[in-house]
Amino acid sequence: MMKIYFFNWTSLKKWSMLIGLVVLLFTSIHYSSGLVSQQSDPTTQTGAITRIESDKDEVALTFNVAWGDDEVLEILEVLQNHKVRATFFVNGDWALRNEDIAKIIIEDQHEVGLLGFHDDPYIGRSEEYIEEDLKNGSDVLKRLDYEPLTFVRLPDNKFDQTIVEYIEDLGYQVVFWSHYETIGDDAEPEQEAERISSDFDRGEIIVFPASDNLTATSEVVDSLISQKLTDGYSFISLTELLSPANIELRPIN
Repeated sequence: MMKIYFFNWTSLKKWSMLIGLVVLLFTSIHYSSGLVSQQSDPTTQTGAITRIESDKDEVALTFNVAWGDDEVLEILEVLQNHKVRATFFVNGDWALRNEDIAKIIIEDQHEVGLLGFHDDPYIGRSEEYIEEDLKNGSDVLKRLDYEPLTFVRLPDNKFDQTIVEYIEDLGYQVVFWSHYETIGDDAEPEQEAERISSDFDRGEIIVFPASDNLTATSEVVDSLISQKLTDGYSFISLTELLSPANIELRPIN
C-alpha cells in the first residue's frame, strides 16, 4: 500500500534551519581544507598520482632532495650496493649548488623528476612564477646533459587543486605518494624498516626526504630494501611502475 508523508510546517522550519547550519559548517570546513600542507599530515596526501593497482610485487622508491649532501651520498651508496634504481625529485637550486652529486644520481641511472627551482611554495604565486620556476629547475638538469622527466612534486609540498591542474596543463605529471617517511635520528633502522615494510604493498610509491638533518634515513632504506627483496619484491623506477598500469588518481578535497 502506498504511503503518503505529510510535513509539519513547524518541524520543517526547524529542519531547514538545521540544514542551513550544516551547509554553512561544511562550506567553512571545505574552504579551510582547500590548501593542503605536507607538514600537517604527510601520510594522507591526496591528489594526482599516488599509487597503482598491480598484480606484481613491485614498488617505487623515491626521494625528495632539496638540502644537504652527505645523506644523499649515503643513500646513493646503499642503492648502488643493492643494485636498486630509484627516482629522485631534485630541487633546481640544490642541483646548481651540488652539481657533482646530481651527476652521480644521473650516472648511476636513477630517474630525476622536478621539485621546482626555489624552496618557496606555489600557494599564492602567479601562473607565470610557477611556469618559470619549473622551467628553471628543468634547465639546470639539462645543463647536466639530462632530459628531466615530466614528473613533478611541489616545493615544500604545499598546493591546491588549481595549482595541480595548471602544472598538468603545462604538460607535467604531478606525482605524490602512498607512503611518506620522515626518519628521525633516533630511529632503530631494522625496526623502522620492518614497520614501513609491513605497511605497504604492491604498486605503492614511497618517498623519503633526503637531507642532512635526517641522518638515519640511509640506514633505514638499506634495511627496508633488504627486507622487501627477501620478500620477493622488486624496486623499480616510477616510469616502469606507472607504465602500462592502472593508475589510481585521487582528487584533492
